[in-house]
Amino acid sequence: MVFGWGKKKKVEYDEPVENITSISQTIALDEIPKILDDIVILRKGTLAAEIKSHRNRIDPQREVLLKIANELSEDELDPDKLDPHFQIMVNRGKKEVISSIKKEFANPFPDINSPDDIMRFKKTSTAGIKKVGDMLGKHSRVIHIFAAKYAKKLTEDLKDLTEDLKDVDELIDNFNTTENSVQTINELLSSRNKTLEKISKQNSRMNELKSSINDKKEKTIKFENEINAIKNSSDYKTYLDVKSQLSDCDSEEVKIRHHVNDEFTKISRPLGKFVHISSHDKELKDLTAKLASTPYDILDTDNISGIKKILDSIVIGIDSGSVSVKDISKSKDSVAEIKNLIPSLISIKEKFETKKHELIIKLENFDSKSLQTAENNLKREESDISDDSSKLKVFEDENLDLTHSLPTILHQIETNLKDVTSTSYTISLDNK
Repeated sequence: MVFGWGKKKKVEYDEPVENITSISQTIALDEIPKILDDIVILRKGTLAAEIKSHRNRIDPQREVLLKIANELSEDELDPDKLDPHFQIMVNRGKKEVISSIKKEFANPFPDINSPDDIMRFKKTSTAGIKKVGDMLGKHSRVIHIFAAKYAKKLTEDLKDLTEDLKDVDELIDNFNTTENSVQTINELLSSRNKTLEKISKQNSRMNELKSSINDKKEKTIKFENEINAIKNSSDYKTYLDVKSQLSDCDSEEVKIRHHVNDEFTKISRPLGKFVHISSHDKELKDLTAKLASTPYDILDTDNISGIKKILDSIVIGIDSGSVSVKDISKSKDSVAEIKNLIPSLISIKEKFETKKHELIIKLENFDSKSLQTAENNLKREESDISDDSSKLKVFEDENLDLTHSLPTILHQIETNLKDVTSTSYTISLDNK
């Protein structure tokens, strides 16, 4: 509870103000820091002078409160009229109030000779007034009842001190507003410089990307010409023809295999039976198994004697009954027919494989590596162009946003400058 403070009375005080007529002026960006420094220095000096005036008015009030405390100290307050219980309470309250006033107001408030003294004065005076006010509030009832003639004067003087300090706070707040505005302007200037630096760096990067894209486009033209030259050459046309013939070989091989299989199907029953009863050595038994499953694969000159031996053994088996067949005569005729066809089938296969091998050799003789290298290089350069173009688009969009933000920053600087200086500044970007 604050000691006896009633409704605040507004103290009228005409503060010194700067009579500045709002004018318009054109300035360069590099002039702004000096303008800001000058305004801060000027207002610091003005602030110190104004608060010094308040301090000089407040300090005599401190002396008045100190004098009241001394008078209260010597006043016995009619102790004989007091009940002993109240007498102890009154003496304690009186002693603590007097002690607080003397402690806080015995020395003059700090003088103000420079802007650096302002906060020291505010801290000391505010703390002193608060402590005295709190102590008076603590013993408010006792002082009002038993020291009524001092209570009113203490209340009014302390209230006047507080009102004066509120004026001081308002002056300091106004100056802080100026400092905050100055800081905002400096931050905007810094933001603009950083934005320009970023735009400059990104412009350099964009130029690098454009140069890289142009270089890569030239390379793609070079590789396209290489590819076209290769594909228009007679060697490449021969290569395509051979590749087509080699592709046709796949279907031709299927037909030959089918033809061979059809021929051996005629003896599939006796041949299948013979596979299981053959007493030949391992090499011949393996040949027999392959002849029954994939005859085309073992048809060659080296195997012709072994194949004929197997076929002769099948005929012996049919005659002996070890290879059972439905029609002995027909089966033997079929085996004999296959035996006679073996050289022809081998010839067909060898001619086909010779032709296929010759085509493969021709295909290998063509320098396809040069074409593959040129095509791979072309794909790589096209991919790099796409990547660089995407990066370039990102930089262009960002730079556009950054460039559009510059006028807004300038407008904010001009607005804040007007608030601080009461002058309408137009910022000129023309180089002097």
